[in-house]
Amino acid sequence: MAQVCLLKNHATQTMQFCADQGVQILGGMGFMRGTACERIYREVKVMTIGGGTEEIMKELASRQLGL
Repeated sequence: MAQVCLLKNHATQTMQFCADQGVQILGGMGFMRGTACERIYREVKVMTIGGGTEEIMKELASRQLGL
């Protein structure tokens, strides 16, 4: 369970970084409705919170690992 929590955190952080960089590269086009970059940028917020916030996942992982 601890490794799943840590993996979820890592995956959402990576997705957030990629979405931010995509918007940075595309500039204003990154926010245009209907583009893949806009959809991913919008959905990353939901995915980050959806399974539990980073703090909750870190706490759960530390309990599972006995830290």
